Amino acid sequence: PPRSTLFPYTTLFRSFLQNLGQAGFPLPEFVELRNGRIDPGSGLGRRQFRGLRPWAWGPDSLRLLEPLFDRVLGERRLADWYYNDDIAELYSKAWSAGFLRKVLARCRAEPAARDIPGHTATGRWLCSEDEVGRVVDTFNDALEAIAAIRSRGHHRVVVKAAHGLAGQNAIRLWEPALLPAQRRWLARALSDGRKLVVEPWLERALDFSVQLEMEPHGLKLRGCTGLVNDRKGQFQANWAEPDYRRRLPARVGALLGQAPDAGWGLDWLYHEIFSALESELRRARFFGPIGIDAMVYRTPEGSCRLKPVVEINPRYTMGRLTLELMQRAAPESRGWFRLVTRAQARAEGFTDFTSYADSLGERRPLGLGAEPAPRIAQGALCLNDPGQARVCLATFEVNPGLRRPGAPGRHESAPADE
Repeated sequence: PPRSTLFPYTTLFRSFLQNLGQAGFPLPEFVELRNGRIDPGSGLGRRQFRGLRPWAWGPDSLRLLEPLFDRVLGERRLADWYYNDDIAELYSKAWSAGFLRKVLARCRAEPAARDIPGHTATGRWLCSEDEVGRVVDTFNDALEAIAAIRSRGHHRVVVKAAHGLAGQNAIRLWEPALLPAQRRWLARALSDGRKLVVEPWLERALDFSVQLEMEPHGLKLRGCTGLVNDRKGQFQANWAEPDYRRRLPARVGALLGQAPDAGWGLDWLYHEIFSALESELRRARFFGPIGIDAMVYRTPEGSCRLKPVVEINPRYTMGRLTLELMQRAAPESRGWFRLVTRAQARAEGFTDFTSYADSLGERRPLGLGAEPAPRIAQGALCLNDPGQARVCLATFEVNPGLRRPGAPGRHESAPADE
């Protein structure tokens, strides 16, 4: 990138860019907006593109990128093909809850399901409809949903705004009775016709995600990643195993009592999920990346069950980012993508992101594989400039596979739920 007031070309910044380039990553290009819009007279407005890929399509990205629609090669799409009311619905946690409910009903009605081990007795490894969130739009309905969950023995309840991000816009109800502040939160969150999803809090054993791409000819599996959330359900990291392109993390089947070579019950289940999801995406005319967050949780009796859809995100996710990073890793390696906050860096003994990055480089020096297409064989690098980082530092670590992704190194602390 050229010199600018936003990204001063310091020695530290030059070193950061060199590390990215040596690891095989193309360097980013920045374009300055004028009054929040792309300048039609800029070089960007005169170029042609193979595609437009914002982090997510929405009113803001649609408004920003619409001047470039005619510059996309081999593609002539109207604005509402990128984003419309049906696509907007896919972003709602209420939609995800309804989709899971349909999937469970479809699975239990399918004759082929009788051949899946443990499917009888409502599937000893699959969640029941009681674990699916209930959508409410009034205060009284919310109170009723909370009471119904607790009457089934689930005292802890989580209430999520239908539109929230990364575990935010949610409230966790642990106390024996609703506190006045919690009642106010519910009333405020339901104002202006907004919806909430009320569901039992489940004790996570493992979070993971399935990353897909909706293409004109159908839904394509891109890969699967492990997911590390904190105790509030907020994102901390993703990890990928050597066979991430083809199957779920091995620990999913192990927790559910299915051997890796006999996990065809999971294969059947996700075939049904993908089939149902593809139909919904075609109806909405959605094309692009989509991720399914899921979890294995422990019941009060100690057994493990699968909730195959926690939420669906019709956008690029941290899991998809991890898969793209793995394209730069050597075959048969493991990847570990992490967002380190200032508080986490201090907890690990560092005063700032720069000292954290220096230590990371010393402990995990970057090692590249052989030519002609060198990939990262081992080591770690920062994905944003430590000297400019304000909120968090993104890091990517590659391991030959000797250590389980997520296992802490010398100066790393294990996430609470890993």
